[in-house]
Amino acid sequence: MKKIIALILAMMMALSLVACGGSSDNNGGDKSTKIVMGTSADYPPFEFHVLDNGQDKIVGIDVFLGEQVAKDMGCEFEVVHMDFDNLMTLMAQGNCDMVIAAMEYKDERAANADCSDPYYADLPPVIITKKGNEGQYKSLADFAGKTVGAQMATTKADVVTNDMTGATPQLMSSVVDLVNNLVNDKCDALVLDGAVAQKYLAANPDLAAVAIDMGEAAEPYRVWVAKGDPKGLLPEINKTIAKVTTDGTMESWIEQANELSAQALD
Repeated sequence: MKKIIALILAMMMALSLVACGGSSDNNGGDKSTKIVMGTSADYPPFEFHVLDNGQDKIVGIDVFLGEQVAKDMGCEFEVVHMDFDNLMTLMAQGNCDMVIAAMEYKDERAANADCSDPYYADLPPVIITKKGNEGQYKSLADFAGKTVGAQMATTKADVVTNDMTGATPQLMSSVVDLVNNLVNDKCDALVLDGAVAQKYLAANPDLAAVAIDMGEAAEPYRVWVAKGDPKGLLPEINKTIAKVTTDGTMESWIEQANELSAQALD
């Protein structure tokens, strides 16, 4: 009987390790029951830094989703900041279990990783510039000869590179750095996701949106895991997404993140 009980306990422990993704501990030894989320925390209201009782903390819509995924799986949760353009590579190397970073579906991404069901559809992209300059831009062609910034490895970078003929792309990992460049006249304009542009416009009265129609709403954001989902996370991630997008939880997270974004650290 003791052997049977010991065997059952061992099997239960093994299942819990698989369910939580099995991120390696800091010593590279036994597996832990913790989900590690990789993100680029410079993108309010989705992921950004705030001070919580004097401590730097990453919060936002995507972080709340990651926390809920871990909670639903009975796992500990950790969020780690990484450069946006390195997120997929670092996940493939085992530095995190999943990436949640306002990241849309792209064929290039899908060739190297797997994604969840959609969890959020953002507003169309917005072009922002210094206040007083917005009137000179009536179409994308008017950015010829201008320096236009966007976050590296995003669909906004594709807009600058492919659709703004004659513009000089300024592609950077950090949106905070891009906004600082615009404020300090080191570029002429930026292309940002709609909700993100709203937050930076609200925080910087010297900036303004350009009145150019950028088309339909952006491709919905998804959670990404390593190719082949070797840790078996996607079914549970999709289950959480289905729940929070239908029971009002996502709307409450959006409201909470919008309030917190006023406290976002530069």
